[in-house]
Amino acid sequence: MFRDETATGRELETRTARRLDWEKQADAAFARNGFLLLVGDRQIEDRDTGIDLTVDPVVSFVKLVTLVGG
Repeated sequence: MFRDETATGRELETRTARRLDWEKQADAAFARNGFLLLVGDRQIEDRDTGIDLTVDPVVSFVKLVTLVGG
């Protein structure tokens, strides 16, 4: 999670809060089918699925939006 060898308490708090906020938003978006996770040529439906990046190095997060007027 942290690449630096040292950090202040404030930095750790900020980084953790941002990560937790992102995780909460990502959970909500995936729960309401707001995003697709594509790995290579396949869709990953469970975000906890292991992904071998040496086999499928292309990972795409696609945000789904509703089209107006159709």
